Amino acid sequence: MKRLFAAAALVLVASLSLKAQPYTGPQTSPVYSVPDWEQVQADPSMVLSDYQPYPVQDHNPASIPHLTKAPKGYRPFYISHYGRHGSRWLISTSTYKDPVAFLKKAKQAGALTPLGEDVLSRLEKVEEAARGRYGELTRLGAEQHRQIAGRMFRNFPQVFKGDARVDAKSTVIIRCILSMESFCMRLKELNPKLRITNDASEHDMYYMNNQDPDKFFHKITSDPKNSEILREYRKKVFTPDRLVKSLVKDESCFTDKYTASSLFYDVTELAISLPNTDLDVSLMDVVTLQDMHQLNLYRNLGSYRYAGFCDMGQKVTPFRQTYLLKNIIQTADKAIAEAGTDGRKSAGATLRFGHDSNLMPLCSLMDIDGAGIYEPNNDNVANVWNMEHYIPKAGNLQFVFYGKKGSPVLVKVLLNEHEATLPVETDKFPYYEWDKVKAFYLNILDNSPTKERFE
Repeated sequence: MKRLFAAAALVLVASLSLKAQPYTGPQTSPVYSVPDWEQVQADPSMVLSDYQPYPVQDHNPASIPHLTKAPKGYRPFYISHYGRHGSRWLISTSTYKDPVAFLKKAKQAGALTPLGEDVLSRLEKVEEAARGRYGELTRLGAEQHRQIAGRMFRNFPQVFKGDARVDAKSTVIIRCILSMESFCMRLKELNPKLRITNDASEHDMYYMNNQDPDKFFHKITSDPKNSEILREYRKKVFTPDRLVKSLVKDESCFTDKYTASSLFYDVTELAISLPNTDLDVSLMDVVTLQDMHQLNLYRNLGSYRYAGFCDMGQKVTPFRQTYLLKNIIQTADKAIAEAGTDGRKSAGATLRFGHDSNLMPLCSLMDIDGAGIYEPNNDNVANVWNMEHYIPKAGNLQFVFYGKKGSPVLVKVLLNEHEATLPVETDKFPYYEWDKVKAFYLNILDNSPTKERFE
């Protein structure tokens, strides 16, 4: 217990120092909130939570961000990347099976409305299509990574010129491996001379995924007090009556194990997840924007517990990405040493393919676009934290390094291809001096509560 409180104290100092550094860019304290009701009505895609299919798409030119021209004389020479897998089927088998099992029993009891029977038939099709594909990448997910690769190539052709080297690694999960392969195949199509290596090994999981050998972080996030906080918040924000009554005539068929709230959650989650699949099935006529908004609020608080500098996580959970941030720093320094600082020689790219459970806490640890914010009031989290901004399907960070003879190396960070803010002083936003950025984060990592297992 003393160790835990000591670690928490160290991290509190780190999180305070993270905010103490002066920042002179155009956005001093960016805050991304869950969309309010008016915004949701104007753009229903804003309530899809972390199930949002990747929003930047080649067929929608308006969605493609404009990038600020580099300072005079600078050119890109290296990219370091971490990307979430693309669109997938749901991981949990119960989300597919449980509502079908419940509605079947309710139908046998004569307790379903006509809409309830219709929804049952739709969910049976979905459950059958998902069988054996739980958590797997969909065709849309593969296409998302092909397009991201194509835009990266077009945006930074100097990085991928000639026989530049691309080192790609994935977690050992198949949806991440296939995301990596789709991305790299597109790069190879655009420049067959590229020297691309692919790997997915347990050897690298200590930084590629959430390795937690002594369950340090798990013990914090799984504290029963946190689960109770989320249960109470769920009761506060969920209003399942409308949806449930539209499907079920007799609510006595619910049990303590499968409640009206359970049905509301499962049907709404399936509704927002289906756009990630190839199925010609929709539940958008069954759920309302308000239903999806309520689920979004609940899932958003759960994300903050897991990945944010928050009380439920004892202000330490972003440090689960200590080793990933170290790897980003070390590989960048190695690339700079090999290529030089003038930007004329390509150092290629380091590509990493993993999960939202890595990407979101990494954004928090680095305070990218304000993700390192501390909010003590759980009811106010939605006003300062919106996980959809950071981790849509295929969400990604791109650290783009620029060189110029006789000048400091600069880095620009793209979050989902949009220029992002760092908590580091700069007069060239969105460009930052790499030495300042590195020093800032090494100082933060000095306060990591994790043991130095993997040097």
